[in-house]
Amino acid sequence: MVGIKSFGAYVPWLRLDRAAIARAWGIPGAPGAVAVANFDEDSLTMAWEAASDCLAGLDGLEPGGLFFASTTPPYAEKSAATLIATVLDLPGDALTSDYAVSLRASTSALSAALDAVKAGRADDILVTAADTRASDPMTAWEQTLGDGAGAALVGSGDGVIAEHLGSYSAPDEIYMTWRRQSRDRALKEFNARMAQTEGYGKSMVEGIRSAMGKLGVKAEDIARAVYSAPDFRSHGAVAKALGFDPATQVQDALFAFVGGTGTAQPLLMLAGALESGLKAGDLVLLAHYGDGVDVSFFRVTEAADKLPPRRGLRGYLSSRTPLQSYPVFLRYREALEMRRPEYSSSTVILWRERRELYALYGSRCRACGLVRFPPQIVCSRCRTRGEGEEVRLARRGRLFNFINDRLFESMESPTTLCLVDLEGGGRVFLHMTDRDPEAVELDMEVELTFRKLFEGEDFYTYFWKCRPVREGGDGG
Repeated sequence: MVGIKSFGAYVPWLRLDRAAIARAWGIPGAPGAVAVANFDEDSLTMAWEAASDCLAGLDGLEPGGLFFASTTPPYAEKSAATLIATVLDLPGDALTSDYAVSLRASTSALSAALDAVKAGRADDILVTAADTRASDPMTAWEQTLGDGAGAALVGSGDGVIAEHLGSYSAPDEIYMTWRRQSRDRALKEFNARMAQTEGYGKSMVEGIRSAMGKLGVKAEDIARAVYSAPDFRSHGAVAKALGFDPATQVQDALFAFVGGTGTAQPLLMLAGALESGLKAGDLVLLAHYGDGVDVSFFRVTEAADKLPPRRGLRGYLSSRTPLQSYPVFLRYREALEMRRPEYSSSTVILWRERRELYALYGSRCRACGLVRFPPQIVCSRCRTRGEGEEVRLARRGRLFNFINDRLFESMESPTTLCLVDLEGGGRVFLHMTDRDPEAVELDMEVELTFRKLFEGEDFYTYFWKCRPVREGGDGG
């Protein structure tokens, strides 16, 4: 039996009310809000968040592969999957691959993972997808697009919580949305009505019908229909055309308080479906559009009730704060021309110390037990030399000391600089993110998160930061 063994989700802490966008331009606004990635987040860091959520509670499980999907990867030419795999401390022979360009990158990666597991290429493959798509100001897309990430662990055996029954795909050549390589920051769209009726609407309905016919499935057989959409209205139109009951069968597309998350949307919605109390035997439809349609069917198993708790979609949705203002949103989106601090970094150092900087390994003195980061040859407590053993540091701790630095040049002032005592030992110096600087307190519980530290020397430098524990779930 091959299928999904676990799921994960991530929604940024920041939310921008659509009313704030409307007020800025004096245009009609829709209700609700969109999720906004913080200035130190991108598709890579959000994909790591969802992947971590997916692995929560699965102690000892080491996926044999990681597939990353995004239309907004940080690099046009450099693998993000390899960095995420390194941060997660996956085995050195893990299968990694990046899927991009099409919104269907996530479902393409999911299909490839299912095929690879069936072929015996790997026992478990982690699929993670994220997007931070930009739009031009004062457009409908600005009130539609949101940021987020989703993940699914594909594997075989008794731990499968949703068995894969079959898939169907069909291409659809049409200019619905696009961006030109190195030319366009924001989405382009030619004819919204034609693209959504002749493109998304027609292709999604025909694709799902064809898949249902191929597997002999009727609309009433489906317990949960999980299918993406470019907007709320299009999502409802598909349900009507296929005869799905919106109240009992159709999974929420998350437009109200997240927005359209691109490649991440089907995996985020799938996470919402799998944490909603589906019973063993329930049939789940998963469909996604992007210049064509991918459709898959899964059957929930009894193992779903045994999956360890995680923060999940529900937890991240309940943990949020309003963004300060619309201009701050534009600044985070890099839509404003602003002078930015100049930083320097070293690709050599990042390569040489990648195990410490990315997987966060420190050293523990065999003589006295002191844990240090970065790793030390000579113990600073007992002065023993050469007795340090490698140890992976915990991802939670308590705030030993901090300062809100208003002189440090940053996109977010003040910068909260922290000393954190980690569970199991080790004291680390970190920036704090996703926080209210006035609410930071000594001895508060914090969790570590992987973020973009700065851009310098023509590449991005990533490292760990801390944040107050996001309420709403365990979080692993």
